[in-house]
Amino acid sequence: MNLKECQQENLLDEPVGSYGQKWIRFMEEQHPKLVREMLRKGTFEAVARSVDDYAWNYRELLDNQYMEVHPRPKTFEEIVAWEQTRAFYTDDLVMRERVLIPHRTA
Repeated sequence: MNLKECQQENLLDEPVGSYGQKWIRFMEEQHPKLVREMLRKGTFEAVARSVDDYAWNYRELLDNQYMEVHPRPKTFEEIVAWEQTRAFYTDDLVMRERVLIPHRTA
């Protein structure tokens, strides 16, 4: 077994992350024909993992941008509200711009 096959085998052992799971549900509900096509080709889980990685990387970028524009406050109550606002803002953008899209390839 070569290095590429080992890496692919290890990837298949890892569970699909939260954004990948949301993409799977979206695809099953909205695009069942594409799901069947990808399952037949054996690419569905790889695409879900790719979407998950893509989404988390984008979320990290958005979090950093948010923190530049809106500095973290100092008091506990303000920090809690700031964290919730940041999470809602970044998660919404990630879902709309990276997850709820009918991706076909990894």
